[in-house]
Amino acid sequence: MRTKKVKVPLYESFESELTFTGVKDNRFTKFVLFTFTKNKKVFNVDGFYDGNDTWRVRFMPDETGIWNYEWKFEGKEGKGSFQCIDRKNLKNHGHVKRDPDHQRYLVYDDGSPHYWYGGKWINGTNYGPESKNGEINKNHLKDHLFLNYLDTMEQYRHNGLLLKSALYPLENDKISWDIAWIQRGQWLVRQMADRGIYCQINFFDTWSRDKEKWFSNNTDGTKQVINVWDTSDEAAKENYIRTLVARYSGFYNVYWELGNEMEHSPNKGTAFVSLANEKYIPWIRNYDPYDLPICLSEELWRKANVDIGLIHQTNRFPDFITDGNRPNMINELVRGGIKTVLAGDAAIRDPEERFSYRRTFWRYFTYGGCGSTEATWLSITEPLNEAVLNVMGDQMRLRDFTDILPVDINQMDTDTSFIETGPGSFRTRGKKGECYVTYFLLEPNASAEEGKIQIRSLEGDYEYKWYDPKTGVFTRPERIESQSIPLSIRHPGFTEDIVLLVTKVK
Repeated sequence: MRTKKVKVPLYESFESELTFTGVKDNRFTKFVLFTFTKNKKVFNVDGFYDGNDTWRVRFMPDETGIWNYEWKFEGKEGKGSFQCIDRKNLKNHGHVKRDPDHQRYLVYDDGSPHYWYGGKWINGTNYGPESKNGEINKNHLKDHLFLNYLDTMEQYRHNGLLLKSALYPLENDKISWDIAWIQRGQWLVRQMADRGIYCQINFFDTWSRDKEKWFSNNTDGTKQVINVWDTSDEAAKENYIRTLVARYSGFYNVYWELGNEMEHSPNKGTAFVSLANEKYIPWIRNYDPYDLPICLSEELWRKANVDIGLIHQTNRFPDFITDGNRPNMINELVRGGIKTVLAGDAAIRDPEERFSYRRTFWRYFTYGGCGSTEATWLSITEPLNEAVLNVMGDQMRLRDFTDILPVDINQMDTDTSFIETGPGSFRTRGKKGECYVTYFLLEPNASAEEGKIQIRSLEGDYEYKWYDPKTGVFTRPERIESQSIPLSIRHPGFTEDIVLLVTKVK
């Protein structure tokens, strides 16, 4: 009798489980060693303990065809195979990685560019249990709250969230895991995947779990479950990293945030970076079969051997973007608001701050960044008001705009010389000789009357049109004939901001 071969769509997860009884020592330190092969491709993947004497493996195939695998565990071994068929979910582009041709940008396995249109952060307590050992979890969120928000993100074409681990699902022995807690995190990642939403999986955080409590943080590393600013508990730290990598890397829609704001007092950022470069980052790369990008936030990313810098200070971001040859994105908006910081729920629900978010999205794109997040601490326990949806709509319009560009955005670099004169401040991102996008920015509530801008000389015929980032409406296109001298074109009257698109006529 012929056994029906398992079929898995391209970039989706193949999963298999094995049962072993009588395993000695802590099961969470025991990993089943899987090797997946197809022609010359080899992926070594850890099968992780998932409770009830069961180990599970999760693997993402990156090309169609027959994949074979073998496994070994404590003197036992086995093998199998599955067929990877054509992709089913068109929002699934495979894993994210550094663009090999444009190192300051990000790309998917299928070759299309990855730009982060991000929403909120999900804290470790949000997906934790309602209570544990008599302690009540005041931050627990019900399934329908998550799903409603994810549906709204999908509706507004957002593709990014951050899921905090921050030691929360880890038990006090520093090795075992609260299975239900971490499985709910995986459920969230699956729900994101169904909607084409990518997820940064956090390892460490200044606001990690207090070792004396289940649902409270402590910013003092000596009072956390594991102190990642010193050299203690090395085996526990490595096991923690290995487990998170084993559980999450086989989803198509994840990559890593090594740490969040690890330089905050009373801890020392230099101590964390030293340990990260020596141990944490090599451990991630050793156990991650896909070599997914590793992010780190604030100033520390410049000193660490990570792939992506995460920016929080939106009023200073041009300095960060032009630093080095690594991708960077804003994954938390802090300073840069008209009235207040932008990370919290109150700011994004205030209609007067809409412009603060929109100008961040567009400036970051034209300065050469790889994406922005909205209010990281948006509350989803209350309905999203009109102000929140306006901000989400403004970010969606940026995505709509970049989708219709005639060139790959990863081929577009920031350009300070395309516009010679114009209203307010301005910055261009373009591919020379083909396409130019310029964002013009005024002060809050300020307006510019109709007038002229001067752009540098162009060879060949071009057309230009103006775009309102508040409404998504273009003006009628106008023709620019080839000129060897700087030329003037008219701009409409506008309030606060406007976008110019110049494209070569083929």
